[in-house]
Amino acid sequence: MSKTSNIALVLSGGGARGAYEAGALRYILDVVPKSLGRPVRFSIISGTSVGAINAAWVAATLNDPQRSVQRLWYLWRTLRFSEVVGISYTDLWRMFRSLVGEDTILRPRHTATGSREGGFLKTNFFDSLLRREIPFHNVQRNIERGLLDAVSVSATDIVSGKTTVFIQSREQTLPPWTRDFRRVAVAGPITADKVLASAAIPLLFPAVKIGQHWFCDGGIRQNTPMSPALRLGADKLLVLSLQNRPAMPPMTPFAGAPGHNVAHPKLSFVLGKLLDAVLLDPLDYDLSVLARINALIEHGEEAFGDESFLDKINEVVRAHRGQDYRFVDYLLLRSSYDLGKIAADVAMSAPDSFWGSPIMRRICQGAADTGEHRESDLMSYLLFDGRYTGQLLDLGYNDARARHDELVEFLS
Repeated sequence: MSKTSNIALVLSGGGARGAYEAGALRYILDVVPKSLGRPVRFSIISGTSVGAINAAWVAATLNDPQRSVQRLWYLWRTLRFSEVVGISYTDLWRMFRSLVGEDTILRPRHTATGSREGGFLKTNFFDSLLRREIPFHNVQRNIERGLLDAVSVSATDIVSGKTTVFIQSREQTLPPWTRDFRRVAVAGPITADKVLASAAIPLLFPAVKIGQHWFCDGGIRQNTPMSPALRLGADKLLVLSLQNRPAMPPMTPFAGAPGHNVAHPKLSFVLGKLLDAVLLDPLDYDLSVLARINALIEHGEEAFGDESFLDKINEVVRAHRGQDYRFVDYLLLRSSYDLGKIAADVAMSAPDSFWGSPIMRRICQGAADTGEHRESDLMSYLLFDGRYTGQLLDLGYNDARARHDELVEFLS
């Protein structure tokens, strides 16, 4: 089976957890090239939510990757929670009035090119940061330079519920797309509004209007966007996930067994798990399906011949899938430590000045205090501060370093 070099970088979503991706990217783009003897090249970059922010950054700066990942690292490490996220007593009053039907939290917030509505948290900081720091015009230049073939970011159309994949590519027309009516592809330049839309966690961050449609976080249906990368022709997937590495659960008695009392989880703990359920998709299952397809192709070619087997299979599936089956290699990199535990530790130990206001301190430390569970998945999405993101940067960098040989072989 011939090898190709059509490698896709796939970046998943997860709010402030995105610092982990930035840490891993610094190692991959700054250190791995020294072993390869050349820069790392990704034909396709696909991101969702905060992964869309990191994806746009990489796509726009591939012409100078070492310097760009150092700058990305610096920006993630120097975030200050009080500057990034804010909520006032007036905002809480508006929330209350919206609940009783006397007002709406969907108040327009105008950006440089469009409008944003809804969301409990103010995100003016990110609006200005993205427009100032990411040279979006350079994405097309990098495509023309041959450094990149395509970049995609995924967002969710609030009214229809469809996943919209925004694509900027070398080709003038899009390849055959999925037959799934819940997913659509739209060609055009990647812009700050499209990236902000992809990263707009529902209810927490305001939705973004693009054209005549309102969009929010693409992670609702497609948090780890492998499908767009495959549709764009990837033969290899380097997947950076913001899920924790699964661990074997400890052997504990059944909760209803005599003498085994378990306290009811706090609301903040439940809300964090709810966000996990909505935004962290079944990545392991998707990869297991990909592995089964790879195994089917390998064993089928061994038994029936390299060409005839796959050709005959694709004659049947092409009409249903819109695309042929092919062997796709992949490498998954994800956190070796529970990001929710890191978030809880940071939030509970942070001084009052960290939060910017008494109301934010009460809300966030209340969310971080999950009782005996000692983790805060909810705050792991929201702690946009160097005290937390700095630890994730180091963790992502070190996890990538631990996989150095695998990365070099995969990217060769």
